Amino acid sequence: MQLIFKIKPAKEHGRPTSTRGGSTRGRSGIEIVLKTRRKLRKQAGPSKCVAFVRDTDNLLLTLDKLLKRNKIELESLKNIKLEIDKGAGLTSTRIVSAITKALSLDL
Repeated sequence: MQLIFKIKPAKEHGRPTSTRGGSTRGRSGIEIVLKTRRKLRKQAGPSKCVAFVRDTDNLLLTLDKLLKRNKIELESLKNIKLEIDKGAGLTSTRIVSAITKALSLDL
């Protein structure tokens, strides 16, 4: 089974994220995709294999819920990948990259 973190481009949300003259860009959304064998995926349905996070604080909690919903142990994952879209936020990219590396070490 394969786990993919997709970091989407940051979007503006109407108010600046920094009030001290910094960037006015919003947060990057993160999509967590669980690619399984075709047979299991048909049973689970595509919506059970995908989760979306807007805040990196909830990333590990959402990943845990996704794995539990699909009854998959973390140890059964064979490959963890990171896909970064153009325009993705630097902080989100660094956080997800660190989590990806930490999870890969455990495998």
